[in-house]
Amino acid sequence: MATVLRSQCAFARLFVGKTGQILNNAIDLGVKLAPEPQSALLSKNYSNYAHSPFVTKIKKEQYEYEIVKKPPEWTYVERLLPFNTIPAVTPKETYPSGWIPPREEAKNLPFFLPRTKFHDLPIYLHVTYRGMRKISKIKRIEGDIWLLNDEIKKYLKEKNKRYVETRVQEVARFIEVKGDHVNYLIEWAHTKGF
Repeated sequence: MATVLRSQCAFARLFVGKTGQILNNAIDLGVKLAPEPQSALLSKNYSNYAHSPFVTKIKKEQYEYEIVKKPPEWTYVERLLPFNTIPAVTPKETYPSGWIPPREEAKNLPFFLPRTKFHDLPIYLHVTYRGMRKISKIKRIEGDIWLLNDEIKKYLKEKNKRYVETRVQEVARFIEVKGDHVNYLIEWAHTKGF
């Protein structure tokens, strides 16, 4: 407490004779100073929103601006905006990314894997339990899901030389395969024409 008073005394010595600048803060002078009328608005920090005063309406707008419907600079902004719909793919012999388009013969099969809106196959890998559990998932299946499950099991058994467990969710239209078999499943889907 003594150090606080000493620091306040040293601070008060700066304002000796300036009674209007020290408001009720002159402990060492022994006199409570009366404030002079102040014309300037002092900023005050409030402890929370509820105790702060209402904001008065600003008389004049701070910034001047004009509204333009389609400025010439907008063409540069439009290039950066994402597409509302993904454009159709232009057919080519090969694509630099290695992407393979779907073929018409896939529509004649009793089951179908439609592409996503980004023209990709709906085959994903879900990793859980800090990387200990890996499940390959085929989503958005249309048609005979049980026949598709049998064909996947047969194909993965030939590739891995062992039995592979699967789980069919008929209502949600997806199949889960135990293990990381995403590359094999994508390869199988391309051979079928999906």
